[in-house]
Amino acid sequence: MPVVDDDQIKDLLIKGAISAISVDTSVFDQKQLQLSSVTMQAMASFKDRPFEFLLSNTVAKEVLAHLVKHTEEAIQAARKSIGKSLNVFETKKPTREEILELISGGRTAEMAAHQRWEKFVKDTGCEILSDTDLVETATVFDAYFAGFAPFGSGRKKDEFPDALALNALERTASKRSTCILVVSKDGDWRAFCENSRRLFLVPEIERALNLVTDAPLGLRKAILCWMSEGRAGREEIRHGIAENVEQIEFTASAYPTHGDVDLFAWGGELKRIDWPNEMDIDIIEVDDSNVDGVLRVVLSLPVVLSISVPIEMSFSVWDSVDKESVDMGSNSVEVEEDMHQRVTITADVFDFGTEAEDIAFYQSELVDKYHEIELGEVSIFEPEDYWAGEEPP
Repeated sequence: MPVVDDDQIKDLLIKGAISAISVDTSVFDQKQLQLSSVTMQAMASFKDRPFEFLLSNTVAKEVLAHLVKHTEEAIQAARKSIGKSLNVFETKKPTREEILELISGGRTAEMAAHQRWEKFVKDTGCEILSDTDLVETATVFDAYFAGFAPFGSGRKKDEFPDALALNALERTASKRSTCILVVSKDGDWRAFCENSRRLFLVPEIERALNLVTDAPLGLRKAILCWMSEGRAGREEIRHGIAENVEQIEFTASAYPTHGDVDLFAWGGELKRIDWPNEMDIDIIEVDDSNVDGVLRVVLSLPVVLSISVPIEMSFSVWDSVDKESVDMGSNSVEVEEDMHQRVTITADVFDFGTEAEDIAFYQSELVDKYHEIELGEVSIFEPEDYWAGEEPP
């Protein structure tokens, strides 16, 4: 029943019937575990409001585990790339371990992940619920054997963490006589919320933050006008996104028709932006704490970015007689890649609601910092190489 439309959720938020928000693990993964991103830090805006940010302890443990794994993978990748670079340049000092010490600050992956997580919890004022204290074992097992959501007819045991997390949220909402906005794209979470009277599900964190923020209509109108086609804001935003694109680390993969190929992708250049409809632009935070009366507004919008990326290809074949790799030459291609991105825009609104009202771009941020381009099958040979000067058929 609580899977309802935006207007109904807004009405419940205005009435105070919904007074908390919670998210599942997939939201953190979708944001690539960037806890300091503008979107995730927007949760901190609830600290000074009668609105709570709650997390199931089960979700908190899953996110922390993902952070540890992500940090371990980053250290392993750094170890490999640093070692390769030191070897190429025959650098003796600093050593790989000394460089890694500088990067990690002497912390293990687990220590670094715990520090990041604890800072996020503190910054956002997040309350971690004790699931096992809130939910009786019988509640979960009864749902398991009955096949109730989030359990289904498939691999039911995989849903035990979800069942514990969702029941903890349900129990908390009941004890506090309130309702909770739950953010998840998971079908099992949706099924559970459909049978709940206290958990209201939305699929996107940006949509949820937009509903809770509920920016004044006049402010939204001013922002949309500022960033509309032909206005100064549109060009400022485009310039900011172009700078973000330059920071994306591109990699490429391909399947050579002959021998092997090494690929190197250069930095990307923004060529075009496909802008969203106005209704798809979310205002996820409005900060009015500035002493000068300046409103800092954070927007989130889905865009399609057309990006040109030069890629160099070096071909080689293995000589089994001389036991060496033989260079076959190289060439380059320029690929135009379409990236579906969510862009976060921060702007300052001066003298809102007066004749002197003005809006200034502050910064922009992209979710994806890394992108791999799939080239498919590639060859060093051109068609004329096969036809010895004759016209190909």
